[in-house]
Amino acid sequence: MITLDPSGQQHILIIRLSALGDVVYALPALAALRRYCPRAFIAWAVEETAAGLLTGHPQLDEVIVVPRKAWQKGLKRGRVGVAREAWRFRREMRSKRFDLAIDFQGNLRSGLLGVISGAKRKIGFAPPCSREGSRLLLNRAVKVKPSLHKVDRNLALLAELGVPVEGAEALFAPASDEDRRTIDNLLSRLGVSSPFVLIHPGVSRFGSFKQWPAENYSDLAQKLHGRGAAVVISAGPGEETLAGAIAADSESAAPAAGLSLSQLAELMRRAGAFVGSDTGPAQMAWMLGTPTVAMMGPKDPDLYGPMGAAHRKLTADVPCRPCTKRRCADNRCMTQITVDDVFDAAVSIMRGNEST
Repeated sequence: MITLDPSGQQHILIIRLSALGDVVYALPALAALRRYCPRAFIAWAVEETAAGLLTGHPQLDEVIVVPRKAWQKGLKRGRVGVAREAWRFRREMRSKRFDLAIDFQGNLRSGLLGVISGAKRKIGFAPPCSREGSRLLLNRAVKVKPSLHKVDRNLALLAELGVPVEGAEALFAPASDEDRRTIDNLLSRLGVSSPFVLIHPGVSRFGSFKQWPAENYSDLAQKLHGRGAAVVISAGPGEETLAGAIAADSESAAPAAGLSLSQLAELMRRAGAFVGSDTGPAQMAWMLGTPTVAMMGPKDPDLYGPMGAAHRKLTADVPCRPCTKRRCADNRCMTQITVDDVFDAAVSIMRGNEST
């Protein structure tokens, strides 16, 4: 039986490497853990893409960035120093003398990291909430109902350690003065004041089938503008062209590109509503408390969608959803969500919509 001493000074490692949305889903678990173990040293191992979300987090003592992509690029280029860098990383991890590693990811990559960390005890998910044999690398594999929302799934894992999880809410790193100034200047330059609708049209490369048509976003921006709402189109790395094209086509929206994760979070805090596909930014928005319209497409909204009455989860009535595919040649589950559906949902939840 693995338990925690709430008065102790254990060294605890959280492992949730990727993706952005999944890192966000684990934030309530961090809050519950810190509340129960205020004196513990808590570190979080995360890959480069989502690390910016955790930098400066008040409930963490350390953010450990695992440079997996950099190592992969180095290996492809034949760099002989990659193995030496990985060995140095292992040595640094073990120097922290972790008592416990909590694996919220549940795959081979995260399981191996738990072993590399040298943690005396390792707890994580049993199948079907884990895969690739990662349970074999744990001291304890916890059976969790796969029907639970991802947030509740993470909390259930902590409950097995005796951690009270009721009322645990996500806490984000506070915006820095620099981030606030950046967003102040951005909105001033764009001529936008709150409350505005923030639209994030991009999706990850692996989730490309969750893309809502660009022309739909343009039509949506025009309809919102006609209602009197200001519209900002945000873009992640590599999505700048998409955001710019939607803004130009709508003739009524302003593009916001080149923002860090912490700056995007600050922009979300100021938005009256957020609209996007089921992506990491959508998870950020609703967990930050911004009223969110999430187009769930192939995903099960009960497992992955926004939680709470302030948000809307949109799906299309097609017989093949929900599904767990990575690719699909006919994403009717997204394309059959209409502009009117999204517009009505956005208007119904927008903060200050009495003025729009």
